[in-house]
Amino acid sequence: MHSQLDILDHDPARMATANRAAAERALHHVQFTATVRQERHEYYLGEAERWEHLPAHSERSTNSKDMHA
Repeated sequence: MHSQLDILDHDPARMATANRAAAERALHHVQFTATVRQERHEYYLGEAERWEHLPAHSERSTNSKDMHA
């Protein structure tokens, strides 16, 4: 498993999983206040959802191109 992001090979499912893990870790970072921990948690969850919707969005745009050809 890679610990560093490969910007040329970013699998949306892998990125969503990584962001969900980061969201859970964000709740336990004691250097931040409870409010900041919650904000970071919500941010990472939002990023995970964005990555999860990315394949569906790409598939829709690919299908629409096929219909016009």
